[in-house]
Amino acid sequence: MEVLSVIRTSLSSHEFDTWFAPAQFAGAEDDGVVIRVPNAMFANHLEGEYRERILRAFAATGRPVASIRCSVSASAPADPRDATSPSEAAGAAPGMAGGLSPVDDVSPAAHRAQNTQSPRPALRSDSVSASFSFDSLVVGASNRFAHSAALDVSNPGVRNSPYNPLLIHGEAGLGKTHLLQAIARRFREQNPGRRILLTRGDTFSSHVISAVRANDLYGFRNECAQLEMFLVDNIQFIAGLDRFGRVAEEFFHALTLLSDRGRPIVLTSDRDPRDIPNLDGQIKSRLESGLTTHIGNPDWEMRAAIVRKKAASLGLQLPDGVAETIASRYQNDVRKLEGILNKLVAESNADRVQISPALLDRILSESACRRSRQPSVQEVQVAVAKAFGFAPLRLVGKQRSNVLVLARHVAMYLCRKTTGRTLVEIGKEFRRDHSTVTYGIRRIAAARERDLGLNKLLERLLDQLS
Repeated sequence: MEVLSVIRTSLSSHEFDTWFAPAQFAGAEDDGVVIRVPNAMFANHLEGEYRERILRAFAATGRPVASIRCSVSASAPADPRDATSPSEAAGAAPGMAGGLSPVDDVSPAAHRAQNTQSPRPALRSDSVSASFSFDSLVVGASNRFAHSAALDVSNPGVRNSPYNPLLIHGEAGLGKTHLLQAIARRFREQNPGRRILLTRGDTFSSHVISAVRANDLYGFRNECAQLEMFLVDNIQFIAGLDRFGRVAEEFFHALTLLSDRGRPIVLTSDRDPRDIPNLDGQIKSRLESGLTTHIGNPDWEMRAAIVRKKAASLGLQLPDGVAETIASRYQNDVRKLEGILNKLVAESNADRVQISPALLDRILSESACRRSRQPSVQEVQVAVAKAFGFAPLRLVGKQRSNVLVLARHVAMYLCRKTTGRTLVEIGKEFRRDHSTVTYGIRRIAAARERDLGLNKLLERLLDQLS
């Protein structure tokens, strides 16, 4: 247990028990080490916040490794005494990790033995929305470069893509999907009959899993090889859903094969690929060989233009000041601009009144009241359970594993912060007395000051609940 001992000396007992007690050193691979963890949240923290600390600990014990990789497994122990010795893990031969459970073996032979044969569904492209075209997109300073690159990719013939792959990243609601679908639409118009795949990251992951279960990876790869344009929306889901690394392997294989053949590849993500937790290093390197461009938040003038263009598509002429007022209220999400306009139109039709600044003020006031509503205890429980990978009912159950108790205390802390409920009321919702709630809240409040990973999780959940 030398490595764990080194790590323990540099952390508080709470921080060590929180993030390392549920982890298990599962074995070695190539020049790195595999750590089994109970859910994706732990994987993100260990590979992000604690990566350098773990690498230094291995080096300090005379067994240096170059990388760590977390494998999500529900069988990860809740007690560090159940874990494989780090020295055994570091000494294991690559591909011979003694601590791995049978489910971690995803070789074709294992799948032939374990899985029932079932037909693999053929790759099918998502439909292209008629409303997502280059003509319907408002172009401004925040998306001008991404728009130009998208035009360049969609205009050439099959084998002349100037950027391969092209990756467009930015926050939700800023037009990434619009550009992706506009590219697919124009490419189809200019190249009728050409085979393209327009899909989402989670759907691609499902196709790979289906191919593995059906022992038909050859057929899956053959279908990918026939593509003449490959478009994937939200590739961050590939990393988030890739339990065994097989999805990343097939995605990298598709990227390599198609880009080497000059087939256009266009991808989107909610962040820079360098910031996507658990995204395979080979994929990041391949993306760097193409063009990565960012879509930022639209300025006020551009937001007003988006509202006016959306209104024009609905056959409406907005009164002076309406588009500008909507644009001033919603700064970071184009979908919210369109949503409030749709609400305005619906209210106008329902009440049989003209669209006016007064009607807009009433709708915006109602929207502000809804946003200021405090979340319920149940909403907090659902949010926390999702973050930790549990069913919400487990937070009110009797189980007391380290991870579950931490999640329960986090939920109690957030209930006290956001719901306005008393300690007694919160206790009733968790089937505990108020003294247990008090202890849990104090524990999280104290831990948050010294545990960077826990503090980041709480900040994210607080922002989500507000």
